[in-house]
Amino acid sequence: MAGLNCGLPSRIAWPALREGLDAVVAIEDDAARRAMCSLASVGVVTGAAGAAALAGLTELAGSGDASRLGLGPDRNVLVLATEGASDPEAYRRIVGEGA
Repeated sequence: MAGLNCGLPSRIAWPALREGLDAVVAIEDDAARRAMCSLASVGVVTGAAGAAALAGLTELAGSGDASRLGLGPDRNVLVLATEGASDPEAYRRIVGEGA
């Protein structure tokens, strides 16, 4: 997820971004890969950065913190996949040869 690898947020942008956040979730690359496979199983083709939102939501749901944010089984969540398979070879390696 090279496109999401940011050691430090922008000093100019961070204050405005921070004001709009309720939570932040950090994920490992393996979580993004699992999310890629989950999305592929329903026909959504996306790379690791595109699957990061689903991976973050999955991590949040498994952490027990989701209810603190008002998330539960009666809520709907919009997950944005922000890219296609930008590296087709890596996509096939992660999702499967038939992909």
